[in-house]
Amino acid sequence: MAEQRFEFFEHTADIGAHIYGRTLEELFRNAAATLFEAFGTLQKSGIGNQRSVVLEAGSLEDLLHDWLTELLYEVEANHVLYDEFEFLHLSSQGLKASLHGETIDFARSQTSEEIKAVTYHQLRVEQLPNGTWRATVIFDV
Repeated sequence: MAEQRFEFFEHTADIGAHIYGRTLEELFRNAAATLFEAFGTLQKSGIGNQRSVVLEAGSLEDLLHDWLTELLYEVEANHVLYDEFEFLHLSSQGLKASLHGETIDFARSQTSEEIKAVTYHQLRVEQLPNGTWRATVIFDV
């Protein structure tokens, strides 16, 4: 049985998610997958894109917020779904990653929600006693 990457929970007028990872890197990958799943079914066009991202933050919560906000911006403004990540650095103070993805074919996509923002409401990142990671994120819809 595959490990659970994330689960959605009901939240008044928003979408809440618990996200899991065996490592911090896996948590950030699964957080991206959670964001994309919240949109619905996004189909890629086959036109590749690549870019680098560098983020600095004062906490893991701030870093996760900024990571998801960056990916949200790419979907909304540039219509690119970055879903492959090479983390060159990832710590509580920041990350440096290479992003690979494709432009979104909205004609073939089925979106269920418009994600307006990643909120700070109930935002939490924690390492559990067994060494795995869990995050809670609320998406404003």
